[in-house]
Amino acid sequence: MIHFGSPADWVNLIDSQVPDILALVIASWDALPAPAANELENSITNRLCARMQNAPNRETFPFHIQPQDVILEPGTGDELGRTDIAFKPFVPSDKIYFCLECKRLNVRIPNAPRPRPYFSEYVRNGMLRFISGQYAGAVRNGGMLALVLDADLNAAMVGVQGNIQAAQAELGMSSPASFAPSSVQPADTRIRETNHRRAHNTEPFTIHHLFMAGDPDAPFLPEPHPKPPKTPRKPHKSRKSTKS
Repeated sequence: MIHFGSPADWVNLIDSQVPDILALVIASWDALPAPAANELENSITNRLCARMQNAPNRETFPFHIQPQDVILEPGTGDELGRTDIAFKPFVPSDKIYFCLECKRLNVRIPNAPRPRPYFSEYVRNGMLRFISGQYAGAVRNGGMLALVLDADLNAAMVGVQGNIQAAQAELGMSSPASFAPSSVQPADTRIRETNHRRAHNTEPFTIHHLFMAGDPDAPFLPEPHPKPPKTPRKPHKSRKSTKS
């Protein structure tokens, strides 16, 4: 089988698809029923992914949409992590993809006076995985989807930006390490971007941040009932055979 193109061409290909990917994510989120106030990240991500996989114009997008894609260490085969959603163009390389990492922010807690922010986790367990090369190491763009469950997008952006500035050096950013308007969809104020330098790749890297609002009045899911403790088994007593 003859493959056309080169690795550089494939990187350019996925770059060219970033506007369509962002538009698909936003349109699918806007059509998705609002998550519950305490719905788990994986549940929300899977519902969003299913919506994108079944979008009315799905056949016009030249990429697979893969949830929970496993990243393996090349030498040992150890699992390095799982991308939340990967958009994979039709090229013969597993390194060429657009990764969308999803993180809950401002999660409402029953009987708590204020939501739990999770701003630090957004940076530490999301953005830094791009900068280290754990995710999207061979490409020039990645995405962070902020699931703002209390719908206060401004507070979420301010909180995340404060944590970005505190981790400026680790993130490979120049001062003042702040959000910039989206270069892809500048009219949509829910989208921001940050630009980074990475030690393993001389190409600049851009993270596209999508702040999507939940419903501040969404109900809570019932807490799962704790499983009853297991009854310890009694040790088995073997009967001794008797000889006559």
